[in-house]
Amino acid sequence: MEIASLRTIGFGLRQIARYLGRSPNTISRELREKKVKGAYTPKKAQLKTYLRRYHAKRNCMKIALDPWLMGLVFKKLQKGWSPERIAGFGTLQGHPVSKSAVYRFVGSRCLERFLFWKRYRKRGGRKNKKKGKPLDKRKYIEERPFLENSGHLEADFIVSAHNSVCLLVVVDRYTRYTRIKRLPNRKHGTVLHAFEELLFGLNIQTITLDNDISFNHWKELQKKLDVDIYFTHPYSAWEKGLVENTNRWIRLFVPKRVDIQTINEETLKQAKQYLNEIPRQCLGYRTAKEVQLIAEVS
Repeated sequence: MEIASLRTIGFGLRQIARYLGRSPNTISRELREKKVKGAYTPKKAQLKTYLRRYHAKRNCMKIALDPWLMGLVFKKLQKGWSPERIAGFGTLQGHPVSKSAVYRFVGSRCLERFLFWKRYRKRGGRKNKKKGKPLDKRKYIEERPFLENSGHLEADFIVSAHNSVCLLVVVDRYTRYTRIKRLPNRKHGTVLHAFEELLFGLNIQTITLDNDISFNHWKELQKKLDVDIYFTHPYSAWEKGLVENTNRWIRLFVPKRVDIQTINEETLKQAKQYLNEIPRQCLGYRTAKEVQLIAEVS
């Protein structure tokens, strides 16, 4: 009301702002956004403000007002889905919701305990950029070809402190499809045979490894699988970040300090299902399994 009255008697924006103790930008925005058919009317401006607040509050409670969405959030949080994944999946199912709305609902219902990164927070630190001397003419990660399709893999081990039993984890960089195989040890012959079994019949083009001693016979592996093998730099396993991050998710099912030999096959199957059947933001909220099937057909 005051703004309209002051404008009527000829006050400029800065004079109104000074008189009301507000910023000139605030007054300018009020006049610009609350106009109706080019004219600023106090009653209509007030109605616009009311409607904006109403819709903002309703959006904040969007999940609470939608039983389907509320059920989805509770169910998927317990399965370890992130708010981003839940929002993307809900939108694809015809119930559009933003990740911010999911986060607000999680906070309002004290559900933070289900957020993965709250439970498994990893402290950041300086990356070790120590470079060793090139080893046996191996090709390093900067020489990898540009990623255009599936068939480009990253591989790593999850090891046990109890014995030599380990998990070989192989992830497709394009589809994010994950394969897991338990090995009795990391001897060259065992690793070679495991790769042959996991990748049989697949069109594999490259594999990225770290400088684990198990890969010292990489030339034989490269020849046997007919692929190009690339390595991270010494002391820089973080350069194959996809499989490193995948290992963190697998730790939901295979906790540290647990003997991998005691993990049953059903648990490993659940881990693979979880990783390959969860919607991923980087895949347009499709699952790795869906994208992998499309890649194999094409």
